[in-house]
Amino acid sequence: MKNFSQFLSENLQQGNEIKAKPDFSKYNFWGLYFSASWCPPCRQFTGMLKNFYDEIKKTKNFEIVLVTHDENERDFMKYYQKMPWLAIPWSEKMAISYLTRICKPQTIPHLCIFDQEGNYVTCGARDDIAMYGMKAWNHWEDIAEERRKYRQK
Repeated sequence: MKNFSQFLSENLQQGNEIKAKPDFSKYNFWGLYFSASWCPPCRQFTGMLKNFYDEIKKTKNFEIVLVTHDENERDFMKYYQKMPWLAIPWSEKMAISYLTRICKPQTIPHLCIFDQEGNYVTCGARDDIAMYGMKAWNHWEDIAEERRKYRQK
C-alpha cells in the first residue's frame, strides 16, 4: 500500500491558520481522529485523547489530524478550538469524505494510527488509549513491528 499520508489534504488547519501538510515521516506515529461536536462519546474521548496527546508529545514524535463529522463550520470551529492537533479544514469536504470511505469508521469517535512510512497500524486506537492509557504507545509499537515483519515476507 502507498503511504497513507498522501490521502490527506495538501493544506491542514492548525488553530485558525491553514498550513502546508507537514512531513508525516518525522512522526513515529500519527493518527486520523474521526469525531464531531454533536457526539457525546466524542466529546468525552476528546478530553482523554488530549491528555494522552499532551503527555506523549513530551517524549515522542506524534501527531493527530481531526477528520470532522460536524454538519457546519461553526460547530466544527467551536469543537476544534479545544484540540491542540491538526485538522482537515471543514471546507475540504471531498478529502473528509474520501478519508471516511477508506478508513470506514463504523462509529465515532474513531482513531486510526499510522507509522512513519504511512502504513496502517490500527484503527482500534480509541480502545487502546481507554484500556492501556500511556502504554497504548507500546502496544502500537508491537503492532507496527509485527506488521513490518509481515510486509517483509
